[in-house]
Amino acid sequence: MSRVTATRDRFRWTILALISVSHVIGATAQYAINTLAPFYQDELGLSRAQVGLFFSAFYLAMTSFSFGAGWLADHLGVQKTMLQGHLFLGVCTVAASLAPSFSWAFASFFLAGAGYSFLNPASSKGVMAWFDHDERATAMGSKQTGVPAGGVVTAMLAPQLVLIVGWRGALSALGLINFFFGFLFSSLWRDPYSENFVAAPHPVTPARAAAPLKIWSFLPISCGTAIYLVGQMALITYVPLYLKEMAGFSAYWASQALALTQAGAMIGRIGWGVASDKLFGGRRKIVLIIIGLLSTFFIAVLSFMTRGSSLFLLLLILFLSGVCLVGYQGVSYALIGELAGKERTGAALGMMITINAACATLGTPLFGYLVDRTGSYPIAWQALAGALGLGIIGLATLLKEPQRLA
Repeated sequence: MSRVTATRDRFRWTILALISVSHVIGATAQYAINTLAPFYQDELGLSRAQVGLFFSAFYLAMTSFSFGAGWLADHLGVQKTMLQGHLFLGVCTVAASLAPSFSWAFASFFLAGAGYSFLNPASSKGVMAWFDHDERATAMGSKQTGVPAGGVVTAMLAPQLVLIVGWRGALSALGLINFFFGFLFSSLWRDPYSENFVAAPHPVTPARAAAPLKIWSFLPISCGTAIYLVGQMALITYVPLYLKEMAGFSAYWASQALALTQAGAMIGRIGWGVASDKLFGGRRKIVLIIIGLLSTFFIAVLSFMTRGSSLFLLLLILFLSGVCLVGYQGVSYALIGELAGKERTGAALGMMITINAACATLGTPLFGYLVDRTGSYPIAWQALAGALGLGIIGLATLLKEPQRLA
């Protein structure tokens, strides 16, 4: 092992831990939307569809800004992009805590989503720089574990804060944590070193910047996982309301139960990454298809659950849905980075997130609309299972993995 490799090997896990914590912190602002929904829904006089529109606002901003954020990460580097993302996300989350109406909250969550859109392209670029192919999906899955971990933290911490300072105080606290963490991340980050032990320059060269993205090769993975993301967002947005209305949970315990789904996602994001790297020899497509099939099955089972169903079975299904439907992203992010190459990871991932977020923007409130119109969660869950099936077909028939993986 060379001295350079040894140096990278020693520090790469520290970098991965820093990136993962960044996702934990960023996700607390995102998941406060659904975790606190049982508390703010009545005060603001919101329908289920309007609650879903808050997530849509968040993802509409990601649709609008993710490609630009990825381009920025490719040109300015990880450190500056992550700092800007956390600062803006924090300020806008605090603004959301002051909302007197739906429109104020919608605008605030939209702007918060703009800040959040900086985090994924920049952090994924960092993983591509620090990790080789045989560990990349595991590393991507590990850093993406920070997102559901943030959901777990939010599900456990936010309701406790509500009891002390109300939902506005809880949301404001999460925003302030994001703001100050941006400075901490910036002070701790460093880029990998070149063979001469000079920090590798993070901006791309003009020639590399001019190299066109092979957009058509990204479309199957982008569109297929967009449907997966609709399922993910519908699950984590409406599980608290579903448990409150259909299973008789209190608002407090409905929010707490969401932590079980997020815990499953934490296991899934690491587990599926390890499976892709080790069990399937670096293959990504087959793993994404397996995840989709299992997700479809669990959502279909959820549609048959009733108030009289076994509590253990209900919680188990929610946990396993988290493992699969909220646990796939490390594998998909590794694949998009390998399709694009290290120099263009930011822009390529930004494009995928743009497509994903556009679908989530429409799909999440559509789930709530189906429940509002039909008065039936089972119908909405079954429609979601059908949509996931379409995503699986698209990935199976159209997605081609790169022949030589970087």
